[in-house]
Amino acid sequence: MNTRNMKTYFSLLMLASAFILSCGQKDPDPEKRTKAAFSLTGFENPVPSPIKFINISTNVTSTTWDFGDGGTSTDFNPTHTYNAAGTYYLKLKVTGPTGVDSVCKVLSVENPPAPNKTAFSYYQERCEGVPVGFSFKSLNPASTQPVWDLGNGSIALIKDAIVAYNLPGDYTVKFSTLIGGVRDTVIRVFRITQ
Repeated sequence: MNTRNMKTYFSLLMLASAFILSCGQKDPDPEKRTKAAFSLTGFENPVPSPIKFINISTNVTSTTWDFGDGGTSTDFNPTHTYNAAGTYYLKLKVTGPTGVDSVCKVLSVENPPAPNKTAFSYYQERCEGVPVGFSFKSLNPASTQPVWDLGNGSIALIKDAIVAYNLPGDYTVKFSTLIGGVRDTVIRVFRITQ
């Protein structure tokens, strides 16, 4: 065999070997992959806020939660109480038969509002990237006639608003309610990153 034929033979042999090896290494069935996912409830309450975490991960053998305030848990569906107002990065790491996966979300909890003040908390479906969903919760039970200007051209006239931001950028959210016959407004700016 000459050098040219040897190179061709070697190239074909390498290609066949790669093909044979790849046949045995299929991606796991999407329904069997280890996938981290969760939702939560309780952020409509001011601090101290007991938040219930609902683990909806798939194919999981162990979980590790980081609540963003120094607290952690390995419970599947933990409850964690936030004693200080703030914005917290929530992280869930799961391990399963097909590997490790993690997810990050953002939670904002607030102090109890003054009787004549409008206030809201929020939950952000992911720490970064678009599209991203936000759930906003009104905190003052005395608030009536709510108006949400969600900063993306949409208005909501409901107590609690849900919105998806599809593009990165800064969004100015204005929440206005009537309390005791006087309109009060709270304004917050959210930066959505790619």
